[in-house]
Amino acid sequence: MRRLALVTLALVTVTSCGTAPSQGVTVGSSSTSSASSAAATSTPLAITTSAVATTPAARLDPPAMQRYEVVTIDGVALDSTRNRRIPYRVYAPVGLAGKVPVILVSHGGDGAELGYTRATHLGTTFAAGGFIAIHVGHLPSTNVLVHQDDRPADITFLLDELAAGRVTLPARFTGTPDLDRVGHTGHSFGAYTAHAVAGATYRTTHTDPRIDAIAPISPQGPDQFGAFDRGVGDSTWTTVTVPVYDLVGGDEVNNNAVDSVVRPGWRLVPFDRYPGTADTFLSVIDGQVHSDMWNTGTPEVEQFIATQILAFMQRYVAGDGRVDACTIGISSTVAVTIRRHAGTTSTALAACR
Repeated sequence: MRRLALVTLALVTVTSCGTAPSQGVTVGSSSTSSASSAAATSTPLAITTSAVATTPAARLDPPAMQRYEVVTIDGVALDSTRNRRIPYRVYAPVGLAGKVPVILVSHGGDGAELGYTRATHLGTTFAAGGFIAIHVGHLPSTNVLVHQDDRPADITFLLDELAAGRVTLPARFTGTPDLDRVGHTGHSFGAYTAHAVAGATYRTTHTDPRIDAIAPISPQGPDQFGAFDRGVGDSTWTTVTVPVYDLVGGDEVNNNAVDSVVRPGWRLVPFDRYPGTADTFLSVIDGQVHSDMWNTGTPEVEQFIATQILAFMQRYVAGDGRVDACTIGISSTVAVTIRRHAGTTSTALAACR
């Protein structure tokens, strides 16, 4: 039985990777060793200080903004150039007119017919918070190498279709998709997809410049899917310059989904390799295995993941200044360790130092 702990602000561990300062905050009574594994591929300078014990509990959750009724509809996009079918489910807010920002959601696995119907807590939460959320179905490809190309291509094609008005939207949704404000989140192979469209350097590159920020859930470390790490400044993730929020389960820090890769801090390597141009966050949730980060976690864990990604996207995709960047990733219901880097071209985290 995994235990959830109520929030108690403990110590703040500030580290640095390259030239970008990093902050780590341990929240709850977590005893996970994941935080100590985070430096597996770097030599951060550690500084210890005290957290602000007077922080009101209300500031630890997303701000009390407008919450919208959510409507959904399923559709299918057909990419004739690849002879590929891309099913999807749209979650949209009722009563929100004008241009509405977009979050794309990618499931994990090597392809699944109904993958886009899972993890409904994500799309529902994002739409209730003022986004069009589109869960994308990534069907099986010829092999895993082709699948590495097909997944990000699915995202780009669906954005093209959305821009052309060929994505089915719910009848009660009265707004229009804002292709100038787009975020992506995904779990496992979906985390690879997020990194790929955000500019990561794999076997091939699939950057989509419309992606403003990503939230990879259970991201992979080096030596899988063509990812490499030759140190600071020379890795798969050195070319990811947009804001990033990584979320990792405390019990999956050192290994991949099938435990065929076991290496201390393996899933934390991307966070340490981002180039420092934009704000980046990392939450390690105590006691969670790989599937818990998608759809087998407790209601509290599901709510934490969904609401914190929402807050991140509200701040870095929608540009909502009401979201305090210093509170993203902190929870009043789950035990979580957070780290963050203030980007050189972003000032949202400057006040957290």
